[in-house]
Amino acid sequence: MELVLRRNLGVIVAAFCSAVACGATFLLALYRQFALVEVAASIATGVEVYFLSSAIGDMLEDRNQPSALKLLAAMGLATGIVSYFLISKYGHS
Repeated sequence: MELVLRRNLGVIVAAFCSAVACGATFLLALYRQFALVEVAASIATGVEVYFLSSAIGDMLEDRNQPSALKLLAAMGLATGIVSYFLISKYGHS
């Protein structure tokens, strides 16, 4: 039981960090006026909040295994959005 709770909490923390990363990227893109990054980051933040709520729901339903696919999707999406922002910021030398 304790191992399952740790796994679920790990997924929740990872999804939360991914959502925060996408939200921060949105705010930085808004500040730097990167319109396409703003749109992508705002949509990604909404998707990340879905992944976070899904992870919390999995924990509340006492699922034995958290969804690895949703975790990978959340981490990949956050990595992609942050990379897109960094390329937009530093790619135009």
